[in-house]
Amino acid sequence: SSGINAEWPLRPGERQKKKKEEVARLHQLINNCYACDPRIKRFDEERKKRKLELKQAKQEAYRKEQEALKLQKEEEERIKREAEEQRAKEEKEKAEAEKKERQKQNKLLKNERKKLRDNVKGQNYFSQNNDNIVRAMENLELLALNLSLDEMKQLNSSSSDIRKFEEEYTSTLKSYLDQQENKTKENLIKAKQSQDESKEQNLKLDKFTSPDIALLVKAVKIFPPGTVNRWNTIADYLNQHSTITKSYESNDIIAKVKQLQSKEGDVLRSRINEEAYENLQRSQKQRIDGVKAGGGISSKDTLNSALKDDVPAATKKKEPWTSEEQKLLEEALRKFPQSIGPSRWDDIAKHVGSRTKKDCMRRYKELVDLVKAKKK
Repeated sequence: SSGINAEWPLRPGERQKKKKEEVARLHQLINNCYACDPRIKRFDEERKKRKLELKQAKQEAYRKEQEALKLQKEEEERIKREAEEQRAKEEKEKAEAEKKERQKQNKLLKNERKKLRDNVKGQNYFSQNNDNIVRAMENLELLALNLSLDEMKQLNSSSSDIRKFEEEYTSTLKSYLDQQENKTKENLIKAKQSQDESKEQNLKLDKFTSPDIALLVKAVKIFPPGTVNRWNTIADYLNQHSTITKSYESNDIIAKVKQLQSKEGDVLRSRINEEAYENLQRSQKQRIDGVKAGGGISSKDTLNSALKDDVPAATKKKEPWTSEEQKLLEEALRKFPQSIGPSRWDDIAKHVGSRTKKDCMRRYKELVDLVKAKKK
């Protein structure tokens, strides 16, 4: 058999199978040795025992650590709770002590007030005239209610000597009345200063005339919230376009806008609207009268002519737009975007040259309507 195996080699699959069987046989031999040899068996058991003891020791250490943390936490909570209870107890005792002290002081003060009233009343309130007795009683009550305990004790201590008591009482009363009068004067001065400041603020707000308020409303719409340095920009706009006041500041603008947003602003807006309507009627009447004075036109034509803007005849062009004018208009629209502000169409008209501001605006509207119609 060995000769045949040497002469005829095994195929790869058989060789792999043979090797696997041999490895399995060797493992079986080793396991049999482990099972039959008591030394190896004892060594294996000792190894398992040491592993189990190490595991149990770790578990016991973890348990003890957790118990220690729990005890530490409970101790900290106990100390904290006792400290809070002690602090609450001390605060309660302090509050009770303060209450007792106040009650004691109030009782002493009440006794001293009664003693002062009795002493002054026994001397007929130190009044020589019965007509002034009511005023003297009022002054006594003022002193009794406003003097401190020490001051009242000092005053009552001299009640045995009538002359001395009268001098000290009169002096104390005069000092208190003078002090009250000074306080009243100070309050009046403060009230007057506050009134003057309010008047000054109102004067600042009153420098806004009706046309300037209209300009302010327009500027607030042109420069909405989010504009950089909005209030300074609005103030500059009013100073540039106002024909009356040129000294507006951002604080003036903010104060006036707040006033317009309040209930007072509703009344102010109504009055401005009425004035604007009256000014419009007045201007229309002046134009109509001027046209009628020229003669030769019907009343209807006169009214229509008066309501139109006074544009010189040389600048009113009714001819169609040329390609050159159209090109200039397109260049101006690109050159002067909408972000420029209210002066945009003036700049566009200057760039075109041969057309007015209204001609340019009208032509732009026609082109927009034409594009919308084509899209539909």
